[in-house]
Amino acid sequence: MGVETLSGFRESVNHALGEKRQGNERLDRWINDAHVELFAELEIHGRRSCGTTSTVVDQREYNLPTDFVALLVLKNLTSKKRIIKTSLENFQLLSATTEGSPARYTRVGDLLSFHPLPNVIETVQMFYIREPNSLSAGTDVTELPAMYDRVIHLIGLRNALIDLQVDERATFVFQIAQNKLRALPSEDWLEAHNPQEGIQIARSFRDLQRDAREGLDENFSGRVLL
Repeated sequence: MGVETLSGFRESVNHALGEKRQGNERLDRWINDAHVELFAELEIHGRRSCGTTSTVVDQREYNLPTDFVALLVLKNLTSKKRIIKTSLENFQLLSATTEGSPARYTRVGDLLSFHPLPNVIETVQMFYIREPNSLSAGTDVTELPAMYDRVIHLIGLRNALIDLQVDERATFVFQIAQNKLRALPSEDWLEAHNPQEGIQIARSFRDLQRDAREGLDENFSGRVLL
């Protein structure tokens, strides 16, 4: 759990905005959006969830769970194969009339869209990260370890600056947040020194390319973000 309270985040973001002080409703939205965004960048073992659904013949789109944040694995349990993510642009180039067992998916809003169009009933299993509880009371703290409090402040400030159309500063602040996140302990360090944190860093392919310790492509085991 974090140490900084929602009241503390409100005060720090408002202070960073200087004369452009905001009410709690907007501050809470910026801060909660930052909390969710950071969850989508990290694999939190305690927030993993699993759900299953059955395909329906001639039905392409399926609802995502209401507490969905980020996808870990999507698997067809019937065929025992993973279903691969495809960009919306590439998905739209696939034949709309092809039928069969789902092999690819894309996200369209709050829906997953499968290709080929299912023509059999199969079981699809999804491992995903659940959305954290919203911060609403001033004494609420985040569901992340305290070392991420500063990153949440920075991303919340970035969200505020975007809404206030201070785009250049928003970009600068977000770069600071990314640098801060990369400087935090790695998964290996946490497992060796503080395993009760129960947290795994989900690193991007680009980060792995830049890290000499993880230089081989086959070492990449991060999840797919939607």
